[in-house]
Amino acid sequence: MPLWGTSADATTNKPKHLSTDTNSPYRKTEAFATQAGWVTRGPATGNDNADAQPEVLVAIGGLAGATASTGLHHPTMTKYTIVTNADHGTSNNIVFEIAYDEALKYNAGSAATILLTASAGSNVTATLTHMNGVALADELQGNILRFTATSAQATTYNLANNVTMSDPDLVDAISEVALETSSKKFTSARKTAIGYEAIVIA
Repeated sequence: MPLWGTSADATTNKPKHLSTDTNSPYRKTEAFATQAGWVTRGPATGNDNADAQPEVLVAIGGLAGATASTGLHHPTMTKYTIVTNADHGTSNNIVFEIAYDEALKYNAGSAATILLTASAGSNVTATLTHMNGVALADELQGNILRFTATSAQATTYNLANNVTMSDPDLVDAISEVALETSSKKFTSARKTAIGYEAIVIA
């Protein structure tokens, strides 16, 4: 079995020696692709500077370009993680992250949002607040998007199939092109691939 992959749309292509433990400094979600290959800028590098040059884990050639058919192609969601699902009545009691296989960039304006539907009571809107642990700011780059919401009742929140993330100011960090629909749409297949699960609030 190969130790990494290079195809444009798979959740299994990141270097396989990296950990899936969310507490590990070598966690797989911190790895992403650039035109140099698979890189990381997380704790595994020993440098907590968010602007530091990423460390190359696996050098790969032929990744020039960033279109639907060349080079890195378009960014793809690779992992979903529930960070917080605290009891209702607590501010920001819902926090989850979506990791991508490439870096995105935020151009100051409207933050991305995701609508979560409640099994009982009112729906909530989760808003992008951080990228790779850094509070959202103009020109910020990262591959891990953190969304936060506050719920008013004990219920189960879900992300419907084929819902699309609103992202008027998120772009591909390499091409500077706004995310294509395929990069921000939660199809049933994509949700399964990234390990999606409902958020249960007490």
